[in-house]
Amino acid sequence: MLFTLNQPIQKATRFRVAFFVTLALTLTGCFGEDKQYALITNQLADNVSVIDVHAGKVIKEINVGDAPAGIAVSPGSNRAFVSNPDSRTVSVIDLQTLEELRQIEIGSGPVGIVADSQGEQVYVADWYDNHISVLDPESGEISQTIAVGQSPAGMVLDESQQRLYVANRDDNAVAFVDLNSGQVVRSISVGKSPFGMAITPDGRFIYTVNVQSSNVSVIDTETAEVVTTIPVGEWPYCAVVSPDGKKLYVTNQDDSTISIIDVETNQVTNTVDVEDTPEGIDTSADGSLVYVANWGNGTVSVIDAMTEKTLDTIKAAQGSRAFGEFITTLD
Repeated sequence: MLFTLNQPIQKATRFRVAFFVTLALTLTGCFGEDKQYALITNQLADNVSVIDVHAGKVIKEINVGDAPAGIAVSPGSNRAFVSNPDSRTVSVIDLQTLEELRQIEIGSGPVGIVADSQGEQVYVADWYDNHISVLDPESGEISQTIAVGQSPAGMVLDESQQRLYVANRDDNAVAFVDLNSGQVVRSISVGKSPFGMAITPDGRFIYTVNVQSSNVSVIDTETAEVVTTIPVGEWPYCAVVSPDGKKLYVTNQDDSTISIIDVETNQVTNTVDVEDTPEGIDTSADGSLVYVANWGNGTVSVIDAMTEKTLDTIKAAQGSRAFGEFITTLD
């Protein structure tokens, strides 16, 4: 498996409660007519599982490139973008037809990937070449490369500030990239082996998940300083902030758990068991559901954000990773 820091070493106990499954099915009737999809990259199956969030089931599998890892969605363009490290490409997916439109060759080791809201610019972190490629998905051209640190992985984008934040794993640092100049303007030391990242809705704080130090660094984007470090579970990987900005969810691979953190106090308030080796994590648009991709057994755990209990486990495919923003809403 390419670009994975560990192998599965432990299995979490499956937590399935019939009451909450029934509740989940009931709640689906409360949603509107919009479509909401969770797109799960399956690294060992070379495909993407499309889960209908309202129905809670896989409705399609889309073949993409080799060993897909990263995922970014752009609702304004009805597109999703997938990094394929082994084929050194980015797949472009049409979210209306749920088909791969094309693959674009890009760099030596594409892993992390984010897109702007309109799908006009896609930023791809190249693990081997230590830069960010700025991709125009319509033309398939790389308009710019931005040198960053060693082994860039996770990224988050603040469009309002025209700023990209990049976790450089082998530098133990986060780069602040000014997109207007295409330059790194600051580099902030964090924990050991930062990988996944998250950002608050107002852009004030970013979080880096430090895999080998088993903690999360909290960075104030205005002062460019680490304000605190939060211990979490063993070998954490990815994170996401709830839409209301109140909770931070972190996947812990070796514990097969997620840590739930109160954003105001920066304290872990709960730890929830999921399945084997959780990696990617995202929330539904309204924040009521948390989806967790479990690499070890190819499943997706669905957690009720209010009760913080597991509602369901959905079978995807081998090597479910979903590294990035993977839930999107279509009108």
